[in-house]
Amino acid sequence: MAEWAEIWWQTVDVGANTEAFYRSLLTRHILPRWGTTPVDQITPADIQIWLNRLRTTYAPSTITSLRKLFAMLMGDAVDNDLLTTNPVRPRRRGRGRLEPRRERLWADEHQVLAIAHRILRLSSRNQCLLVITAAYTGMRWGELAGLHRENLDLTQGLIHITADAGALHEVNGHLTLGHPKTHSSVRTITLPPFLTELLTADLAASTRPFVFTTIRGKHLRRSGFQRRLWAPAVSGGRHLNETWTPVRQGLTFHGLRHSHKTWLIEDGVPEVAQARRLGHTMENKIDDVYSHVTSSIDSRLLAGLETRWRRSIERHRQDREGRELLSIAS
Repeated sequence: MAEWAEIWWQTVDVGANTEAFYRSLLTRHILPRWGTTPVDQITPADIQIWLNRLRTTYAPSTITSLRKLFAMLMGDAVDNDLLTTNPVRPRRRGRGRLEPRRERLWADEHQVLAIAHRILRLSSRNQCLLVITAAYTGMRWGELAGLHRENLDLTQGLIHITADAGALHEVNGHLTLGHPKTHSSVRTITLPPFLTELLTADLAASTRPFVFTTIRGKHLRRSGFQRRLWAPAVSGGRHLNETWTPVRQGLTFHGLRHSHKTWLIEDGVPEVAQARRLGHTMENKIDDVYSHVTSSIDSRLLAGLETRWRRSIERHRQDREGRELLSIAS
């Protein structure tokens, strides 16, 4: 198996992050167990017993990823005449396991503003704006961290995510600019008016080449942002002489992308427009059929986002005034 994996690896053509993930699964799980086993002696029962044992230690998502990667390895072994059938098969018999479905956490516009406001206090206006932009565009972390100011057209209210350098990749501690996650991720995102104004003002105060950076103008790293800013802003705790309550316990930065999609669903935005904006591929659907209504749909989409922003600002203002009144009364 180890010999076949070495050959198979030379045929892999995926993004840097996916490549690092595959390599981790291979070196940590698949090869230690199967590396010395002849490929044609690996049976479906052996694989299922192995996966069942791993279930006691690892999350369901890890087991699913291992099964999929192993299936790719053995499927290609079949194509290369090393096997007649693929021994990695989906479970179709037995009672199976009823795993509780984990809710995809998302935040409403008021929670997003609360998180952004806390990050403003912890760091800078720029990184506060990063959170707002993520929630109101649905962009991925890498797309935001790698966004160059030349890829913004703020006169038209557009963000262009390009094929050659549309995302910042962090693999084994090294940062590089490259292709975004999928071909569908190469897209143009329209901005609601308030976000265009905020980005214009922020970029006017700086000459940094990238839109979102550290205070020193360096590339953002996901782990550092998570530890120093995101976790305390979302989960709460002590900050100076205040105690912050949790805003949305368990929410991840990627949860802002789920939030954006949820908002679009709530606002009745058609699925094809959601897919285009988020960079998703719609299987078995021809979205060109809807091209004649794109402009009107997009206008409605942006109007909904603008309304959410204004609503969150008004709620924040009222809450702040209420706190000030309580402070005066006490």
